[in-house]
Amino acid sequence: MNITSAVCWCNIWDKDTIMCVGPDVLCVRNGNTVKFINMQTKAVNYFKAETVSTGLSIGSFTGHNRFPLFAFSEVTLRPNIYIYRYPDMTKFATIPPNKLSYSDIRFTEFDLLICIGSYPEYPLCVYNYRTSTLIVEQQTMVPSLNRSLVVSFNSLPSMVMFHKREMTILCYEICTIEKESFLHKVSEVEVSKDYLKSCDQFLSFGEDNNLYATNDFGHLVLVDVACFALKPQWQPIDMSDLSLITIPRAHSLTCHKAGFLIASHTNAFYIKKKSGAFQVEWMLEGSLRDISRFLSNTNGEIYAQQDPGHIEQVVVDKNGVAALERVVHAGSPVITFRILQGLKDECVLLLHSDKVAMMDLSKGNTLSEVPVADASAMCNHRSLAIVAVGTLNGRLVLIQFERATVPHVLCELNCDTPPIVALEFNDTWIVFQDQTKMLHTVQVDNRPHKLTHYFEMSGQEIANVFIHSFILADGPRLMVYINRNRQTKRPGFATELWLYSWGKDRRLHRREFVLPKEYSFFCVQPPVGRWALIEIVAIEHNSYNYDQFALNEKDELQWIASSKSAHYSYILGAGMTKHLVTWSLGGVLVHFKQHKRAKKPYMICRFLNLAFETEYLLRVRECFNSKYLIILLANQSLRVMRLPSLADFVRENLFIKLPVEEGVPLFIEQKTHKVDMFVPISMRQEVKEEFTRADFLKRDKVFAMIKDFSAKVTALIDYDISKTGKTKGIFKKFCFHYKWLDALTEEARKLCALERASLERAAEDQARIRDWIIRLVTRDAVSINYRVRSIFADANFESFSTRRKVDMVEFDKYRFYDIEDHLRLSLGSFEEEEEHLPAPGGHGGPPHGDMEDGELGQEEQVVEGPEGLEEYKPFVVVTSTVYDHIMAPVFQLQDKNLVTSNQLFNHNCKIRYYLSDPLKQEFNKLFHEAQQLKQDTIDNVLHTNEVLNKIYDNMNIMLRLLNMEQFKLPELTVPTLAQDEVIKRIMEVDDSEVKAINRRKPKTIDTGGKKGRLLLWSPEFWARALIVMMDGVLEKLWEEEIKKDIPEPEFVAKKQPHEYNLEEQRIFRAYEEAVRLLELDRRKYLRILHENEEKTLALKASQIQKLNQRVAELMIMKLKYDFALKQGQLRLLTLELINFGRVQLRKRVQMFRKDINKLNEYMTRYGYLLDFWEKALVDVKSRLEAQQTRDRTVERQFRSQFLPLVPHATHEMTKLFKKRPKLPPKIFNSALICMEASNKLSGKPSTRTPFPLPADVMDFLAALAEHDLPKNCPPQVDAKTWDTFSKMRRQKMESELRLKGIQYQLLDSQSYLNMLHKDMSALRDSKVLTQRNAEESIQSYLEKMRNMSLQLTLSMGQVEVSVLGHVTNLSNAVLMHMEDINEVNRQIQDAGNQKIRAMQRVAVFRRQVIFKEWEHKLYKANIAYLKYMLDAIEKCKVSMEFLNILRNWDKVKTDRQKYIAGAIERVIEQKLAAFRKHIERLNIKIDAVKAETLEVKRSNHAIDSKIERIKVDVTFQHTLRDTMMEEKRDREQRERMQQIKTHRQLMENVRRHYAHVLELQTILELLRLRTYPTLAPPLPQCHPPVPEHILSSVP
Repeated sequence: MNITSAVCWCNIWDKDTIMCVGPDVLCVRNGNTVKFINMQTKAVNYFKAETVSTGLSIGSFTGHNRFPLFAFSEVTLRPNIYIYRYPDMTKFATIPPNKLSYSDIRFTEFDLLICIGSYPEYPLCVYNYRTSTLIVEQQTMVPSLNRSLVVSFNSLPSMVMFHKREMTILCYEICTIEKESFLHKVSEVEVSKDYLKSCDQFLSFGEDNNLYATNDFGHLVLVDVACFALKPQWQPIDMSDLSLITIPRAHSLTCHKAGFLIASHTNAFYIKKKSGAFQVEWMLEGSLRDISRFLSNTNGEIYAQQDPGHIEQVVVDKNGVAALERVVHAGSPVITFRILQGLKDECVLLLHSDKVAMMDLSKGNTLSEVPVADASAMCNHRSLAIVAVGTLNGRLVLIQFERATVPHVLCELNCDTPPIVALEFNDTWIVFQDQTKMLHTVQVDNRPHKLTHYFEMSGQEIANVFIHSFILADGPRLMVYINRNRQTKRPGFATELWLYSWGKDRRLHRREFVLPKEYSFFCVQPPVGRWALIEIVAIEHNSYNYDQFALNEKDELQWIASSKSAHYSYILGAGMTKHLVTWSLGGVLVHFKQHKRAKKPYMICRFLNLAFETEYLLRVRECFNSKYLIILLANQSLRVMRLPSLADFVRENLFIKLPVEEGVPLFIEQKTHKVDMFVPISMRQEVKEEFTRADFLKRDKVFAMIKDFSAKVTALIDYDISKTGKTKGIFKKFCFHYKWLDALTEEARKLCALERASLERAAEDQARIRDWIIRLVTRDAVSINYRVRSIFADANFESFSTRRKVDMVEFDKYRFYDIEDHLRLSLGSFEEEEEHLPAPGGHGGPPHGDMEDGELGQEEQVVEGPEGLEEYKPFVVVTSTVYDHIMAPVFQLQDKNLVTSNQLFNHNCKIRYYLSDPLKQEFNKLFHEAQQLKQDTIDNVLHTNEVLNKIYDNMNIMLRLLNMEQFKLPELTVPTLAQDEVIKRIMEVDDSEVKAINRRKPKTIDTGGKKGRLLLWSPEFWARALIVMMDGVLEKLWEEEIKKDIPEPEFVAKKQPHEYNLEEQRIFRAYEEAVRLLELDRRKYLRILHENEEKTLALKASQIQKLNQRVAELMIMKLKYDFALKQGQLRLLTLELINFGRVQLRKRVQMFRKDINKLNEYMTRYGYLLDFWEKALVDVKSRLEAQQTRDRTVERQFRSQFLPLVPHATHEMTKLFKKRPKLPPKIFNSALICMEASNKLSGKPSTRTPFPLPADVMDFLAALAEHDLPKNCPPQVDAKTWDTFSKMRRQKMESELRLKGIQYQLLDSQSYLNMLHKDMSALRDSKVLTQRNAEESIQSYLEKMRNMSLQLTLSMGQVEVSVLGHVTNLSNAVLMHMEDINEVNRQIQDAGNQKIRAMQRVAVFRRQVIFKEWEHKLYKANIAYLKYMLDAIEKCKVSMEFLNILRNWDKVKTDRQKYIAGAIERVIEQKLAAFRKHIERLNIKIDAVKAETLEVKRSNHAIDSKIERIKVDVTFQHTLRDTMMEEKRDREQRERMQQIKTHRQLMENVRRHYAHVLELQTILELLRLRTYPTLAPPLPQCHPPVPEHILSSVP
């Protein structure tokens, strides 16, 4: 099947796919497509594996660092591995199927390919890709991902894998000799969790063939394989931002030249080893978040892949500053694409998130761009080069392309809707869907270009269904495919079709059709002329079938046909241009509308693309007469491919019969037809808010009515007061429970109710969100404390933080340890317990059940504990308070029975739930009482301040009325609650932090509340109206009456006192008496005010003092409670610390034992490996000797057989035989190159593909072939002899190259063997160190078990007066002589010494008594033992033989002495023979040592002779020296040095005194200016210049 398509271009490339293919080429991947870039010439090549010959898609991929080779494995089961050669893309080798699949493959530096298999065994396979043979295979059981294998650079590569689950580094090495190979697991190094984030790229080999790693903090460590350790090498320091060092983040490690590049998403360091330590060469700063991988090639260049596929090169300038320079550009992620009609160019329009770009299909060049911010959807016109773009901020942009390179923005529309997610464009209408699933219709005007938001679909109907998709057709007709199940998730399927149509009559028609099946995708045929008949293709859900429908001009839906496609999996989508294109997970099919092999449309199909790997396609189009295929993937990646001819390899679809007879049309029944009226949004927006003159007149009339009403009410109240004389209860009498007031209030509330509703709901939203945040934060909070502070003092205390909800999970987990107390608390009785509780105390136990009196009394019985202390149940409060229970003396002792972690945790939980929490609740109850007391005190003080202010105002009024001097009101102290005393002030959420939604829709006119807004906007106007009507408070008091002055009679101002008549005199006397009485009342009232002031101030002080005293008491109580809690916590923490130390020591001992076992195992493995490599070394040496023999044989044949044939040209032919082409240094630097070059020289035919040798080696072979040409033949040698000579010379050079290759192998074997010896010695040292550490840990554990820390609580006692104190009061002092005091002190000291000696004697006596008791017990034990032995011997039975021996003991003794004498002589003879042999061996060794000594002496004599000759030469050289010249030179040097030192001292003096001289000059100048003020200062150029070195030395 020919489905090969040429790749034109891709917009983006996959992450972390950059690789080297040779020293000059980089490659990146996009799924099955590989792009190769030659970094020297910038040439671009593409490779795509999609056939059996090229490979069935690309699975794992790798490139060779030194040779232009790349390899990949197929994605099928049991895949082949293909090795291709760049740039001709020819197949170099094929490795046949061996494993089920491969998870990673890697080239070594030479001819090996290392592969890791897949689940479940993850085998490690090593292939020789030149011969396509499997060298060795071993199961690892380590899950591996792509590019997770790390390989060293030497010829015997080390392979490193990382086990992420176990956090271990596994190192394998291959052991190869002539006919035997196997993999050796060298070590398994464990790493900590600090390497978890960096585990993808944290390992790399250095050029010294050592393995290095980096952790999440950027530290470089050396992985010591032999010692199973990570040795720190370097860590980042001197960084301005410490968070970059302390916060763990993913780091990558890349080997570059002779150093390493350590990179994170914030910066990168290139470090290099200098003088035995790593140092920073340069640093790359800036955001590297988009960098997925750094890569270094053999040319010393370092590149980086940046999303979405750019290639950056790290460039370091002359100043050592590094920067990223983009060398290969990639495109941008594509949201969707469209093929525009009306353009002649082969181009495609792409929608990006920030622009619209027109791209050339053949090359991928950008023809034009139009910036569109936040673009989200796009659709094109059916016949014109016009496109509509929707954005995330609810905008529509209309763009026209005059040509592919000339775009124009026609117009824009801000729709004020949520983000646009889908868009359809047809002729003069646009329908789009916003993020809330609402459908909107926009009208498009062409002359001039204008967009008008026309109307919205019915929100309630659409909100109750699931909208699958919609298509806008001619008419205008909108086809909306829906599912009645609103909970359907994307992508979902549709079961109904809603057909919308509308016209100028403002009627919206909706026709509902129930589809015959469930469909997951819909598409329509591109228009040709007017849409008289609309062809619809629907993809059946989870099926291979697709159905064809037709929608005619009568809005009838006809089911035309149903077909089954040739797809291998369910169809996921479809698209129609000239033909129908469908795609699935198995590939892309094109269905031809017309084909000579089928009468019906879409019955013949052909595969355009086969998918062997899962890829999710969003949109596929074949365009320009099936010339190009465009594929858009779900990851916003776009692929453009050029298609081959589609005439061959076609398939036939299967026709499915419809449920009616053939030829009979099948119409889908119309279920519903609804017609709704709609008002265009443009008409609704044109409504203006205008007020008529009648409205204003009505408003003025209402205001006048309110004013008249208030005047009438005021007059009524005045009349009532004048008639009744009562001034109290006026407000209640006229304003409570009257219909007129209720009616007025009701009207006032109606005025602004509608207008304020939205704002009130927004305020409610703010308050609700604010309260919800506070509740959310404080619901489970345990650390939000607030305080109670004293008023005008520094005393304060805070509450205990307690949990809102008691979490019993951790308690229930451990509650079965020490279960006795828990059962007692679970089964006890509150009633029985209350008999023992004089006051209600806090106890955290659950409610107790019923229990017998005898059992309860027996359990509550108080017994005497140790040292006479009362024994209490630990978690049963029997005292007045929980504090007294906790501070009981019996609970101050340390429990020695708590030894395990579970017991400690259980005890800690019980203390928390039964003692600590009740204690906190007990104190918090007192805290809340104090809090309420403070609030009451503040209210009382504020009320007192109001009373004082009123008193002060009245006092000033009285003083003013009495014509006395007034005083300034004193500033009263106002107590307030501090920030940390109110929880809402601690956790405060401001309205500015909460975004409330204004529920009013924009541009919506409210006509119902217009009359209310005309009257008055404020809802509190009725309160102001009442104040106007009541004219204030009308209560008349004596205090208010005496403030009023008595009106002076009118005649006083008009007449003199002698002109008063009798009546006027009477009136005047009455006036004076009234004034006198008023003054007396005012003075009396002033005295009352002073008395009230004193009482009020005293009351205020007493209230504050009472609160402060309570705060001080509770503050001391809080300290006591804190001490009680922390004392118990400290005791438990001490026990936990002790137990934790023991557990850690046990773990440490177990770890050391495990390490010792592992070291023993590895030493055994290394022993086997040493034996193997010693055999391998012997084998290589034998091969070397054999090759040397062959080499000498070739040279011998040349001299003995060939040279006699040309006796006249012997010398010249010998020179030609030794002549070699001129070689650059180190061209044959590996055994592989030597062997391949020798195979090239042999001239033997080979069936293998030629190996790509370096250019220098090929030049060498070409030069050698040129040397073999007949033109280089000497004239006296014939052609036949020259050919024989050339063959023999090639044999010689082939032998030399093979000999050199074997020497390389021998060198590698010896170096590896030396490394193994070093590792073996390191393992032994590690074992010794580990054993010593294990012994130390065991000793520490034993000491930890014997020693235990104790916590002592000292009771409060008398405090002695310090000796350094000063006595100030001597009234009660007694005067004593100094000698008397010294005598008393001496007597006390003597008595103390006597007591000490007596105690020592008692101690010695006690030790003697104990020793005697021990001896007595020892004697008693010996006596008992002897009695036991005597009894045992008496009961013992003796045989007859033993009795005969005892009876004839003398005879038996004599016989045994004779036998022993002969045996002694034989033993002596044997010893003498052994000693003689030993002496002979020693003599032989002595002779050998003497011979060696003689040899050493001879060598010493030779060395002495050399030393003598050297001494003679040295003496001769001394005689040739010119001593006078040397003395002159030394003298000149000393003089020059003296001059330099003198000059330096003088300069130091000048620098030291320059500041003082400058100061003196400044003072002199000031004096001169003071003396001669009219003289100007000298010009600056008149001063001598100051030297720079002097200026720099002045501070």
